[in-house]
Amino acid sequence: MITSAYSVTATERVLPKLALDFTSATLDSRITFSRPSATATKVNASGVVEIVNADTPRFDYDPVTLACKGLFIEETRENKITYSEDLSNGIYVTGNTSVGSVAFSSPRGNVSYKVTEDTADSTHLIFSAFTFTAAVYTVSFYLKAAGRTKVQAYVRDFPNSDNVYAGANIDLTAGTASALTGTATIINSGNGWYRVTINGTMPAAVASITFRLQNENGSLAYTGDGTSGMQIWGLQVELASFATSYIPTSGAAATRNADVATITGTNFSSFWRAGRGGVLVRALPSTVNGTRPLVQFDDASANNIISLRGNTTNPELYIVNSATPQAQIDAGTIAACAPYTLTGWWQTDFCAARLNTSAKVIDNSATIPTVTQARLGSDGTNYLNGHLATINYYDKFSGQIYTRRKNKAVFSVI
Repeated sequence: MITSAYSVTATERVLPKLALDFTSATLDSRITFSRPSATATKVNASGVVEIVNADTPRFDYDPVTLACKGLFIEETRENKITYSEDLSNGIYVTGNTSVGSVAFSSPRGNVSYKVTEDTADSTHLIFSAFTFTAAVYTVSFYLKAAGRTKVQAYVRDFPNSDNVYAGANIDLTAGTASALTGTATIINSGNGWYRVTINGTMPAAVASITFRLQNENGSLAYTGDGTSGMQIWGLQVELASFATSYIPTSGAAATRNADVATITGTNFSSFWRAGRGGVLVRALPSTVNGTRPLVQFDDASANNIISLRGNTTNPELYIVNSATPQAQIDAGTIAACAPYTLTGWWQTDFCAARLNTSAKVIDNSATIPTVTQARLGSDGTNYLNGHLATINYYDKFSGQIYTRRKNKAVFSVI
């Protein structure tokens, strides 16, 4: 039970003071948004990869269901490969294959390239040499069957070595990517395309990023038929442990800057209640590596914070007052690419958090800070790298019905 400064009846449903629904693909006028430069992309309502102008929010859609996933928030990233789409460029070298363009066929609706095997009894491949530093990298790309449905993609020492640092056997019919080393993922991107990522620790050396066609039996060396192959598009190399959205390049590496969404000034103070409240957030994280904020209320510093966030696989309510941590409530376990709902409540000496519909986790000792703004999908340093579907803020306790018992307010329904 908690003490209550106000009285409500047992039948009163507490409504949100601020309700943001990003699945409607609109940005509330109280939110300030920025992202310098125009290299960002999203999947639009037609399932097509689309370039988004600078300082324009991205409302990203599922490429298969075409459902709006919400407001896309990502950190700054660079695609280090210089030609992400044009496989006819000289940075790509063929071996018993040829490269030909296919108009209006890529996930972006522009040209993609088909890698076609010749009739040799040999390996059939295409590769690009790339200079890595000693670090973890993630390589991603889009594939579509064009007579061949299987390919082995890998990063290894260049020119001739069996040291594979990241790689996978990919089967587009089964929709699987089986890691050779490191990790691998595959996502259905619609219209026969799949986005694949391979990840691993690279040496400080030149290595080859290679695509090696396989026949129906999975053999890496076979007699080609001269017509079968695979479409490859959207190659991306990121100095990071997970992939982010596609960043197109044509002649030079390119950077996508971070998405920044805030509510400040009277837009914030008009709904905020000092000292107590709650918030319910629905989100879809692309990763659970590191700190992934959903929403943070603060005073533009790290000294006073009320945050709902993912801390690796732990969904948390995190509170700091005058640079002193007050509560860090772990509500359960979350996973990458799995949507979840996190709810947090706070007032002096009572804080609680809840994951989805599981039991509340409570902390009975906390001092609540004074805050002046909201950051959506960020804490100023770390970013969600995912989608915000809805944010509902309550100046009472979120989504609850209260009963009145001897001057106490008791949780009844959440």
